[in-house]
Amino acid sequence: KIDIEKIKSRVMDLTKVDSIKIITKKMKAIAYYNWEKDLIVINENILNNISEECLTYIIIHEIIHKLTNTRGHGAKFLNKLLSIYSMNEITKYEMEIYSAIQKVNLRTKLL
Repeated sequence: KIDIEKIKSRVMDLTKVDSIKIITKKMKAIAYYNWEKDLIVINENILNNISEECLTYIIIHEIIHKLTNTRGHGAKFLNKLLSIYSMNEITKYEMEIYSAIQKVNLRTKLL
């Protein structure tokens, strides 16, 4: 079972944020950042189909939206993501996410 508290601690170290609020729920998206509540929401259906490292990546991905004040995946967002992960790591985790989506038959878009 994935230890979200342990992952939160690692993410805070990597991103230098003071706190992270995370909830899980059933939904069509993989994850998203709720701007109004300063909260990351993760699809509970994929949790059993991804590694802790991949969940860490998903959480960092959502935190970067907050840190860069971006909703899309433009240069500002990607530059920040590349300051934490290599392109090979990003590709690896995106493929793991894609595989998890297929396993749970989720009709959604990639992060």
